[in-house]
Amino acid sequence: MKHTALYLSMLAGLFMGTLPTVWATDSAADTEEVAAKPKKKSKKGKKKEEKIGKVGEFLQNATFFTESKPSPTATHYFFLESASWCVPCKAVMPKIVEQYPKMKEAGVELVLIASEAEPAAKKYLEGYNAEFAGIMPGNTTGLPGYVKGNGIPNMCLVDAEGNTVTNGHGRMVLQWRQLTNQPEDKGPGEVAKALEELKFFNAKPSKKAKYYIYLHSAATCVACKTYLPTIVKAYKKMKKEKVEIIFISHDSTLEAAKAYAKEERMKFAGIMDAEATKLPGYTQVSGMPSATIVDKHGTVIKSGHAALVNDWETFCK
Repeated sequence: MKHTALYLSMLAGLFMGTLPTVWATDSAADTEEVAAKPKKKSKKGKKKEEKIGKVGEFLQNATFFTESKPSPTATHYFFLESASWCVPCKAVMPKIVEQYPKMKEAGVELVLIASEAEPAAKKYLEGYNAEFAGIMPGNTTGLPGYVKGNGIPNMCLVDAEGNTVTNGHGRMVLQWRQLTNQPEDKGPGEVAKALEELKFFNAKPSKKAKYYIYLHSAATCVACKTYLPTIVKAYKKMKKEKVEIIFISHDSTLEAAKAYAKEERMKFAGIMDAEATKLPGYTQVSGMPSATIVDKHGTVIKSGHAALVNDWETFCK
């Protein structure tokens, strides 16, 4: 028995003495094997590589008169020709400055091309607390896709590779979402907010429209009656497509405006001209019938003779 107990004790000692060594060896080998294997990158934390196009490359080497510099990885660039002495330029500049942070966040850049001396241009941007870059015309030579305008305010939109998308009046910068194919800005726009404070007759305009047509007319306007029947007839389809008409009356009294709306069988809202000046995108007209098409933020899409309303499907895309 004693020999058996001794044998078992020696066997246990041998087992306990060698087994931990085996464990330690295996553990170290496993650690080395794990360390040797490259770690997989988390797909969730992987950031998309930003590409620098031809326009971005040019702007990286360009000289600006502002501390702000445009992003070289934007998908689109607006080049805005403007100056402090230009009245139309100053009229649209506050809204452009307001929109710029949203543009930049969406990957769209804006650069001011000064149409005046550098000191005045600097003061011009500082006066509006503009955060976008400014450049002198002489430093734009060779800028891919840029087309100089014939007057100001003028804008030229190009994509990252320098392909010219469009150019035209500077206020078109405010259409940056549509022009750069950005997702629709959800929620109510500036026009819908303004409608809550205004006094309408005949009907109430929709606050969910994507576009609004300001139609200037009056009972005393003979030419207006030529176009109104077609517009009145098309209104039903327009409303389904979220395009709203607002009749802006230039009649001398509210009673005359109401009678005119009833006579022409208008189903859309009416408002007196004095009150309509509070509508975002409202512009004064020199004759009638006239119309102004704006988006839900009050950005002017097109303004002119009321005949353009017949092409509303072209402008209200």
